[in-house]
Amino acid sequence: MAIPRFLLARDPPLDGIRNWASSNDSLDVGTGSGILAIAASILGAAEAIGLDADADAVQSATENLLLNPWVGPVHFVRADLTTTSLPVSDVVVANLTGALLVRSADILKAAVRRPGALIVSGLLESEEEAVGQAFAPADTLRRQEDEWVCLTIRMR
Repeated sequence: MAIPRFLLARDPPLDGIRNWASSNDSLDVGTGSGILAIAASILGAAEAIGLDADADAVQSATENLLLNPWVGPVHFVRADLTTTSLPVSDVVVANLTGALLVRSADILKAAVRRPGALIVSGLLESEEEAVGQAFAPADTLRRQEDEWVCLTIRMR
């Protein structure tokens, strides 16, 4: 998977993630360690929710949040994005495999409050075309680090 620091970079096209500071709320799908939901709160999000189907990931994320007691509000939820109604958020980040991004594209797009941003990562360069088609038509900005690709999709 792509490294979360890749998503927190200051340079374009990832300004959307930095705009969490002015967002009302954010959703981190496939939260894993919870770093992106925690970062959203640090950057000023009114509320950050991290969602993961893996109970161990939710436990790890919760433990990481406890190591940062000044951060909040951040909530972690164990849920499967394909069977759960996602909350609508200003910024949605999904660090998932390319195949899961393709299967879940409509669900993820529906979770973004307009105007907002959907930032997808965790996909390999070889998966980019299929992922791009799943989210088309879209105003998309791209970043690549080694074989990992991140797409920032502006939802209008």
